[in-house]
Amino acid sequence: MTELYVSQVGGATGSIGDPSGRNKERELQSAEIVAENSRCITDNIKTIFDNHEKYFWNDKNGKEPLKPPIVVNNISWYKKMNALEYVGKIGKHFRMGTMLCKESVDTRLKSEHGLSYTEFSYQIFQAYDWYHLLQKYNCRFQAGGSDQLGNISAGHELISRLSRTEVYGVTLPLVKTVSGAKFGKSAGNAVWLSPDMTSPFDLYQHLVRTTDADVETMLKLFTFDSVESIGDVCRKHQTRPELWLAQKRLADKVTTLVHGEEGLKAAHLATEALYNGNVDILSQLSWNDVTSVFKGAVVKDLLMEPGLNILQFSL
Repeated sequence: MTELYVSQVGGATGSIGDPSGRNKERELQSAEIVAENSRCITDNIKTIFDNHEKYFWNDKNGKEPLKPPIVVNNISWYKKMNALEYVGKIGKHFRMGTMLCKESVDTRLKSEHGLSYTEFSYQIFQAYDWYHLLQKYNCRFQAGGSDQLGNISAGHELISRLSRTEVYGVTLPLVKTVSGAKFGKSAGNAVWLSPDMTSPFDLYQHLVRTTDADVETMLKLFTFDSVESIGDVCRKHQTRPELWLAQKRLADKVTTLVHGEEGLKAAHLATEALYNGNVDILSQLSWNDVTSVFKGAVVKDLLMEPGLNILQFSL
């Protein structure tokens, strides 16, 4: 059976907003912003698949090239559907009791902000998305973060009413901060896949700073290393924790996946320049890489009086 990798971006649902994991309604974005976000996310997905095949698939396994992912935007089918078709064709298959029992809905209904119909309807859209992808691409598996369990189960329920095809939902653990908050753009702590938003150096440093308690889990979640090799590197790390062997392994693999070998090289050079004092390396970096190294540095404005020389100024 031919395997297809279908990834969906939310040109339509991005205009609604998922209430999962949120204590109030998100600000609605304009159609132009949602379209631009969808385009950028599509580029990120394709880049990661390209890097995966280039650096982790053929060279390592000698396998045939992977089929490129199919990236679809759900605005392409919703823009053809009117309100009556939405209510009559999709909405009639959902039961209010079941929808109200979803954790994301129940939590928001009990909050001071409540829940608008816009956000309440999100699970219907995500459910129909899966049904649409099943019909067009035979998409029988849907993967998402653990906070998407309610939305994924809504899709499973809808498909069970409309099709005899067996489908399966897979949830993955969320990566959270030390305080327990999840990473994301809405939370203001996102690590971006675009080099314009998070440079290879910043991504590399973020991963190198992973705590010893989390690094093994992160290696299992974000690298293609075997469980055995991850166990080996973690045991070596425990003998010499000051070398950060596990963290550097994580940072190398993920930075390569997101930015390719050129991005990893830039991250290594910037790290060498900043932390080992090898400033000559800066000449090998792009302007964006150099600025990322000094981002957040303390800057002070000093006023020099006329006639003051450099020696006097330094004193």
